[in-house]
Amino acid sequence: MPPTPRTRILGASLRNARIEANFGLRELARRIGVAPAMLSSWEQARRTPSLADVAGLLGAIGAVGNTRRDILRIAEGTAEQCWVVCGTPGSPARTIALAAHNESAQSIVSWDPFAIPEVLPIARTHPDTQLAPLEAFVSDHALHYRVGNISQTVRSVIRAAAESRQFALHVVPAGIAWRAGLTTAFDRYTMNSGESVVYCGQRGLGIFTVDPRETGSPFHKDLELVRQIAASHGRTLNFPSTSRSGLAF
Repeated sequence: MPPTPRTRILGASLRNARIEANFGLRELARRIGVAPAMLSSWEQARRTPSLADVAGLLGAIGAVGNTRRDILRIAEGTAEQCWVVCGTPGSPARTIALAAHNESAQSIVSWDPFAIPEVLPIARTHPDTQLAPLEAFVSDHALHYRVGNISQTVRSVIRAAAESRQFALHVVPAGIAWRAGLTTAFDRYTMNSGESVVYCGQRGLGIFTVDPRETGSPFHKDLELVRQIAASHGRTLNFPSTSRSGLAF
């Protein structure tokens, strides 16, 4: 059975908590009495630790308060196909959750009608991680598009994304997209394990869910429609991951 969104988020949260507590993988594995390979498999979501294992690990690194509470809450139902992450965009909980999917996907497609997609500024957590290709559709409203120029803040976010992966940015006319009913932002992750995971970010929470219907899902239909609009009325910027020559836009 492939990992659920909750299992991936648990693994990333355990890894983040270990690093913040200044424990190496082998050191912590020795302290809690498991093989380093087992601890690594928990962090990489290849295996799922029991609730008792998670509690013991958190005790070993001295995790207390909100960190302990939040991670134990994730661990209580890792088989569930949906998980809600509380916090605003850019908060630690949402950043960790997005990074967990960002680093274990084969490809990512993102659409945001009002803002820069939340996945764009998510950095790799390991220097040697190869991030999946990202195809982002954004409205010209989101880019503050004026006379063909993009604001410096947005330019910096796009530059960071382009330097870390193969990246295509499609700028879509906001009015056409909104009139077509494309007003819900989401990311669709095609995972290495074969399934698709959809993420919908809102002001105070983000929702991850496995998308079982594939081509029959409303998200697939929205992507097909926004692709059509981008092809007919939009502008595309492509950035190879191995070159920075295309960054002067």
